[in-house]
Amino acid sequence: MKKIITILALSIVLFSCSKDDEPTSQPLVKVIDKIDVKITAGNFPSNTYTTQFSYNESKEISKIEYLPNGNLQYSYTYNYQNNIPVSSMYEFPGGGDPIYEVTYGYTNDKYTSYYDTYYDTTIAFSYNQSFNAYTNTESNNRYILNENDDIISKTLSNIGNEFAYSFDTVKKGPLYNVKNKKFIPILWNGTSNSKMNELTTYPIIAIFDDNLAQNNPFVNTYDSDGFVTKSVFTLSNGSQAYEITYIYKSI
Repeated sequence: MKKIITILALSIVLFSCSKDDEPTSQPLVKVIDKIDVKITAGNFPSNTYTTQFSYNESKEISKIEYLPNGNLQYSYTYNYQNNIPVSSMYEFPGGGDPIYEVTYGYTNDKYTSYYDTYYDTTIAFSYNQSFNAYTNTESNNRYILNENDDIISKTLSNIGNEFAYSFDTVKKGPLYNVKNKKFIPILWNGTSNSKMNELTTYPIIAIFDDNLAQNNPFVNTYDSDGFVTKSVFTLSNGSQAYEITYIYKSI
């Protein structure tokens, strides 16, 4: 009888240990898969500009690809250390350059520079703490972030005006569930010089154009989880019209 009790007790212990050894499954999270920006009126109507996202095992953005009309124009594949993107491999198929590394510099957890290894060039960003503003010291492009690390103001020197963004903080934007999202908007906009501002934690509800002193509201569509799925808006007195479609996936 004692042997039976001992065997039963040992079996319970072994079963308990095997249960503890099993890896804990991580819950799925909803993240952005791709963003399609379609020009519906104005210059280059019907053109679609797609931004595609990939993720690593830590559910951080590992790659961003920019595909106008479905063709890869350029991409960044990110490398993380201590959950911070410290470099990326840059690919520009149309430029004839090889795939090469771009490294990022930080000071006190603030983005301060990127180094282009192929052209041996460093581009610096000055940081104004009072405004939470980053300025590209070469192009003079400026980005101001809010407390959610969304870009609330973008001044592009090549077009000479400022766009200011307002957000709906009750709903969810494409970066809402993305880990380390604080680094992505400034890295992406700082290097790609993209005119749009789709990479946000909360959905944009309007763009103010200071040249025309004009506020351009968005008509947004949301899914049952509160994520923005479509944005329709115009710029330049309605002469430019856009439709942004947000597509998500679970990882």
